[in-house]
Amino acid sequence: MKKILFFFSFVLIALINKAQVFAVDTLLYNGNVNKRINMVLLADGYAAAQQSQFISNATTISNYLLNTAPFSQYKSYFNVFAVKVISSQSGAKHPGTATDVSEPVFPVASVNNYLGSGFDYGGIHRLIVANNSSAVTSVLAANMPAYDMVMVIANSTEYGGSGGSYATVSIHSSSSEIAAHEFGHSFAGLADEYWAGTSYAAEKPNMTAQSSSSSVKWSPWVGLNSIGVFPYGSSAPQSQWFRPHQNCKMQFLGSAFCAVCKETIIEKIHSLTNPIDAYSPPNTATINAPATALMFKTTLLKPLPNTLKRTWKLNNSTVAYNLDSTSINNSAFVSGNNTVSVTVIDTNTLSKSATHPGLHTFSVVWNVNKSNTGINEINNIVAVTSFPNPANDKLNIQYSLQSPSAVGFNLINTEGKRVKTIRSEQKGLGEYEQQIDLSDLPEGIYFLQVLMDKRVILDKILVTR
Repeated sequence: MKKILFFFSFVLIALINKAQVFAVDTLLYNGNVNKRINMVLLADGYAAAQQSQFISNATTISNYLLNTAPFSQYKSYFNVFAVKVISSQSGAKHPGTATDVSEPVFPVASVNNYLGSGFDYGGIHRLIVANNSSAVTSVLAANMPAYDMVMVIANSTEYGGSGGSYATVSIHSSSSEIAAHEFGHSFAGLADEYWAGTSYAAEKPNMTAQSSSSSVKWSPWVGLNSIGVFPYGSSAPQSQWFRPHQNCKMQFLGSAFCAVCKETIIEKIHSLTNPIDAYSPPNTATINAPATALMFKTTLLKPLPNTLKRTWKLNNSTVAYNLDSTSINNSAFVSGNNTVSVTVIDTNTLSKSATHPGLHTFSVVWNVNKSNTGINEINNIVAVTSFPNPANDKLNIQYSLQSPSAVGFNLINTEGKRVKTIRSEQKGLGEYEQQIDLSDLPEGIYFLQVLMDKRVILDKILVTR
């Protein structure tokens, strides 16, 4: 009986929501929706026969945005979906009620579109808004509930756009630039850097009532990239509010986002994504250290150019920098419990946020248990031994290769600094020896890195005198 009731409920819900379920096209897919920022574009004022036009408009707008800095550096962090919302009539509403122009600028129209997109919102002619917010919410819930940023594309060639919890834009010839500006509002919470009126004046990342260049929220940028503290106007109330730049996209279409706005966008991206996309081995249970070596791997979402700093640690001692994977020999582990960690932080110089290291540093930690075992080797591909250990003046390394490989060596101290480097050389199949001079090093613990093509083998060395 429960199955029958469930089926009846399912049919009832489907019937109620039938008008809200539409075809969804994937315009860009970079990965799991739970691990990416999902941009969702909704059609409004497009009839059933106009959906191919909507897809073309949506593709143009999303491509433009994701090729605009700083979005372009983080394009791999985004998915883009287009929901083909079908309206009964084409176009956008125009009530002709704006007070900032002499209406009607173009013919008054009452269009039966699905999401209620119309001009003249708040008496401002160019302010086009999808007024049926409940319809927008229902469409998102039924078609793409995993949305992160939303834009309604209204099928009108008249100039218009708006921000808010979701953005709206027309298909005017400037729509792509307008969309980038409006996403600055709806995605990053940015203010206009032109004076939009007292009702819009508020503390925002790029708008403030603080006039001191040393105390202003963007003070780390003042004096760089034309960033300062500029009043919105020469008389009150405009003169009591300040912006960081005189030529930003949040003021003028066609300009770039200023440094403060870029930083805000980047920090928003960081707040929604984890650059560690995948890792191995799983860290849900303690790992028993093998008798040979244990390989740790990460798959990262890398900006272009890559600005991710990676730090690998064994028991809180730094053992490797800026590698996607590292292999740790059994001898590097202490008997009993060990922790291996990788920490990732984006060092993009476009962000000077003081809170960034605390809020947006990402890490994975593995627990490893060691019991004493024999020879250090890696998957029958390469075997490495180092002796004596503890060492005095010389460290001898013996290794064998079962396939050709470029081989190099680093000796790293406990602060993570390289104190010895032997550059990589191509080696063929066979057995080899390498000696490292330790006579100029102080006593202490060091980590030997053996670099073989894309693999890194790690061993702990004690130097005594």
